[in-house]
Amino acid sequence: MSPVVFWAQPTLVDPIEIFEGSLDDPNNEEIALHWDVANLTDDTLNLMVTRNIIQLVSPFNLPYDEGAPGAYDRFCWGPLCYPFGQFSSFSTAGYLVELHPNETDTTFIADYYPAGIAGVTAFEYCFHPVGDIPAGTCQQVLYCLDADNCALSVGESIINSSPIFPQPVTGLSSFPYQLNGATRAELTIHNAGGQLIEQKTLRSQQGVVFIDAASYASGVYILSLMIPTGERVTEQFLVR
Repeated sequence: MSPVVFWAQPTLVDPIEIFEGSLDDPNNEEIALHWDVANLTDDTLNLMVTRNIIQLVSPFNLPYDEGAPGAYDRFCWGPLCYPFGQFSSFSTAGYLVELHPNETDTTFIADYYPAGIAGVTAFEYCFHPVGDIPAGTCQQVLYCLDADNCALSVGESIINSSPIFPQPVTGLSSFPYQLNGATRAELTIHNAGGQLIEQKTLRSQQGVVFIDAASYASGVYILSLMIPTGERVTEQFLVR
């Protein structure tokens, strides 16, 4: 029998699962959600935060372009508030939050800007050691503005895809996709800082995108596939 492995994980204090509001309320032009992150373990934790996309309204301004239409977001963690659209905090030592046993950090804020766009956007915020999201603690949040139903969409997707495999990317990994009727899709890959690394148009109804670790520096990347109607699928992957 394999031994059971336990991780020293942070504890989220009063995390927020759902925000519901109206675009008519001027207080909702910027929605700032906050909760504390506590270390209730006997180990010292050095944490970063990663923001994963679950669902986006359309249009969504990502990668962020000042003046472009669409909702957008950012988060604050540790010593600074990160740029709009950033996927994770910096992984270098000076930007990690160090939590000693029984210590609590109060710096996390998730900012969401609806920009006049109604609907449901959902993110997952994970607080974790560098390069090891499963060893951390995650919280999913739904931002619902004038939404008929404050829940994730369960409608049939125009884009079908499979997770990037294998992960982490250490050699060659694949991302199979299928477009159910769409004529093309735009593929983009950004690094965790929001910098565009790769972009191309896919015109085949189905195919496989290959990711070669030799082409990327080590770190976290975000692959996005979007069709002309605005529907998008997003996958995060780690290159080592």
